[in-house]
Amino acid sequence: MVKEIREPRLATAEFSRDMVETMLTYFDAYAEDGVMKVEITPWGLWLPNHVTGGRQFLGLARLPEGMRQ
Repeated sequence: MVKEIREPRLATAEFSRDMVETMLTYFDAYAEDGVMKVEITPWGLWLPNHVTGGRQFLGLARLPEGMRQ
């Protein structure tokens, strides 16, 4: 672990176990050149499909602060 180098955080994503299992299940279908992209939106995480141009909903590990009761 490096403590001295501080770079600005661009984004943070949270993954539940089932989201990680989904990524493993669909890795070959959604990966391009051995790398899977995950899009981060206010409504959750998405797996872009480089073949169809669409995307698959991966999930949302927690509700955003404003939506929690």
